[in-house]
Amino acid sequence: MPWTSRYSRIFTYGSSQFCGHIEAYWAAHTEDLLVYVVEPRISPHQNVIRIYHRGALVREYPVRSSRWVVGYYSWWYMNHLRALLRFAKHPNQTLVLGSHPIAFVGMSLIKWIRPVVYAYWIGDYFTDTRRIVVWFERVKKCYHDRVSFAFYLSDSINRVMNGHVAACPSRRTVMWGLKAYPDQAAPPPAPFTLLFVGLIRPGQGIEAILDFLATHEGFRLNLIGVGQPVFVKQLQEWITKQQLGNKVFFPNRFYSEEELVSVARTCHVGVALYDHSPGNFSHYADPGKVKAYAEMHLPVLITRVSDIVPFVERFGSGEVIGAVDEIQTALERMQNHYLRYQEGVRHFISCFEYERYYQEAFVVLENI
Repeated sequence: MPWTSRYSRIFTYGSSQFCGHIEAYWAAHTEDLLVYVVEPRISPHQNVIRIYHRGALVREYPVRSSRWVVGYYSWWYMNHLRALLRFAKHPNQTLVLGSHPIAFVGMSLIKWIRPVVYAYWIGDYFTDTRRIVVWFERVKKCYHDRVSFAFYLSDSINRVMNGHVAACPSRRTVMWGLKAYPDQAAPPPAPFTLLFVGLIRPGQGIEAILDFLATHEGFRLNLIGVGQPVFVKQLQEWITKQQLGNKVFFPNRFYSEEELVSVARTCHVGVALYDHSPGNFSHYADPGKVKAYAEMHLPVLITRVSDIVPFVERFGSGEVIGAVDEIQTALERMQNHYLRYQEGVRHFISCFEYERYYQEAFVVLENI
């Protein structure tokens, strides 16, 4: 059948981390797409550029980077500028969708020499009072106020940037979409198994879950991820001291998608406990962990720190707690009414199904 596209030409950013299937969405619906994948400075993965035409990947190539902070950002921008000038050609207009201020450096000059329009999708906000962080947030706000389109990963970021929650087509909240794996029957009710996936570090409630397991039978934890050696050693020593070896599976490595889905099939609840401190950026984020659990059809145990919480409560797709001393009550409630929470997850998935969700959210970009 003939190719039809919603968008003409887009230059955007991607990541190897969870990003709501946004690259897959743009690729499937954009005539010409360039995705610049910039990894964290300490990541073992290489930065790459991917070019798609009518849904097909036509070229992928690595670009230079550095772990030295000055070199890292210098190469980032030089690669960005080189790729953009080659990709944005007359007479077709190119949408530049950035998520970091560096994507907007030189915006006025580039708009003068290339047919481009800029959009900013802001995914974080930092309340740290250090001078460098304050400066960074001011730069973000400056570029935000100058672009034609702006999207926000949470209402909290939206409110900070606009003074209120903007909800017009060109300035609105757009959270992460999701794509669920095929549903399967829930595992046997016992043991009631919890799943934690992500970076293993303090402030994510792992210690509280281990304390809970030490005093409660019939529960188990699959702890999937890696962390700083010192903290990992502390957890391993605690697991040994409390004789939790038969209750906690902790391989201390990242799993492939296939491995992770296989483990999730044996679990009942995803754990997303976050630090309540005001400086925690999760207050302004849309934690990918919550959407990842939903994709695997797992209800979530989450602390009240993110704008995703009202959706969890609305659909009944998990339990929201205010403090770690509520873990027992919340888990017992989920265990006793598990079918109800599974139904809530299905409604949550329907709300954020990425094809429909992004099409509605980005309808204004179809006219570019």
